[in-house]
Amino acid sequence: MMVGNHLMLDQIHEEAVRQANRQQENSMMAFWELMNRRGRNFHIDNGRMILGDYYVLNGANELTDKIFCITGSRATIFMGDTRVATNVLKEDGTRALGTKLAGAAYDAIFKEGVRYRGEADILGAPYFTAYDPIRDLNGKVVGALFVGVKQSEYLARYDRINVKIGIINGALAAVFVLCAVILGLNRKRAENEIKRQLNFQQQLMDTIPSPIFSKDAQGRYNLCNKAFQGYVGLSREQLMGHSVYDLWEPELAQKYHDMDQEIMESPGIQVYESQVGHADGSVRDVIFHKAAVRDDSGAAQGLVGVILDITERKAVEQESRRLEAQKHHSRMIESLMMQLNHDLNTPLTPLFALIPMIRAKVSDPGVERMLEICQQCVNQIQGLAGKAFDLVRISSSRPRLIPVSLCAAAESALGEISSSLAERGVICCNAISPDLQVLGSADQLTLLFKNLLSNAVRYAAQKGKVIISAELKGAEVEVSVQDDGIGLDHEQLTQVFDEFYKADTARHDLNTQGLGLAICRRIVANHEGRLWAASPGAGYGTTMFFTLKQVGHESPAIVEDEPLQENYLESYQI
Repeated sequence: MMVGNHLMLDQIHEEAVRQANRQQENSMMAFWELMNRRGRNFHIDNGRMILGDYYVLNGANELTDKIFCITGSRATIFMGDTRVATNVLKEDGTRALGTKLAGAAYDAIFKEGVRYRGEADILGAPYFTAYDPIRDLNGKVVGALFVGVKQSEYLARYDRINVKIGIINGALAAVFVLCAVILGLNRKRAENEIKRQLNFQQQLMDTIPSPIFSKDAQGRYNLCNKAFQGYVGLSREQLMGHSVYDLWEPELAQKYHDMDQEIMESPGIQVYESQVGHADGSVRDVIFHKAAVRDDSGAAQGLVGVILDITERKAVEQESRRLEAQKHHSRMIESLMMQLNHDLNTPLTPLFALIPMIRAKVSDPGVERMLEICQQCVNQIQGLAGKAFDLVRISSSRPRLIPVSLCAAAESALGEISSSLAERGVICCNAISPDLQVLGSADQLTLLFKNLLSNAVRYAAQKGKVIISAELKGAEVEVSVQDDGIGLDHEQLTQVFDEFYKADTARHDLNTQGLGLAICRRIVANHEGRLWAASPGAGYGTTMFFTLKQVGHESPAIVEDEPLQENYLESYQI
């Protein structure tokens, strides 16, 4: 039994180390994911490490703290060999900022330019670690990312069990020697003592949190701990003396029996993945560790086994793979639209230059009209490609939301459509307070106003008026863009935000693509707001409303970049 205990402890310890290493790999993947959301270009400027165009990593402890919250691993960002952001703590409880990287990890990162995986001492404490080099655009190593966990913290449970079993095994050895001596004097007393020790051994097994069991040579359960009983939902009386065929579904029972026979017929330790019916009715993914119990002649007398539940770990790994596939899918769609936009604009460029020149040399009204239609079609193709690219680009991920001046975003959009305003003689009044700030992306909010205002100017009355206003409503800001144009009926109000939808009078308008309001809907969704339209009816104008979060009322869930749900992206594979 002591040998079995040591075998089980060895397996538990090895599995704990393997899980620690896998945890660091998963933590490093999560760390890179957080970094990639903020940019891909690392560079050092004026003694600061910059990610992308502006994100300063020096002191960016929120990133390392988020890795600790998600995975339980400590994390560090190195600029060169110096910690500039970390949640590794000194003895006084402060962050270990400014301390240096040294040892084998330093050699791997800065001398060999490769990643490092393994154990390392950090500020005098042994860790399970993972280090990845950070490179600039020229491939030069300018820093490193680190994730790790203290060995003492990760293996604390194992160490406590190891100490207890070491003490108990020593006690058992002494008791067994004593029983051997007493056996010659009083057999009954020896038998009682053995019973007492067996009970003690059972209590010991019952304190181990992992499910443990043993079977005899015929495959019948003859020992288990409380963790095993709780896991399978059966009492000791229901388990003892029964085989797998008495307890489990035929398919699982046959697999358990075959694996039991394999370990009984061959030496060594058997490790394999399988499934076990849990007490809650679910089927759990587990790893079995089994070893045969043999007599002095080597004949198998039974087996012992330990179950390690890996259901949650597999779920985390599967989710990580799903997110990576989703991210790849998003990049692929955006790349495709970028290439399509470029490929469409390449043949359109000479057409923009040549068609006006040809029209200037044509005197036939019929030919002039055909050339005008060609010019409109070229404009339509260019507009459609640009709008489609905008829609896919803003749909690929949610932006990082920061305080933005709502009035400035509206003014920027007005500057971009000034020619359209002048052409139709429309006056636009921006009634938003210059002091009003919302949580948002300045670029996307400017594009939102540009599309709403373009739509309002197109359908406003000739020499009419468009009014932009904003009103505080609790934690939200309600923004409106009102025109005095043709208005919408009830059916149109429910459809105007659909992709490629056009009101009846605009279906043959080659200057519209039917994507502007769909882009607005996606931008507002990225800001976790609401978008809707209102109109008293045809001929009475239309008002577009949307809501944004006021600065000071943000929730942590929307501050970070987030990949868009894959099923949404699939609707834009055009």
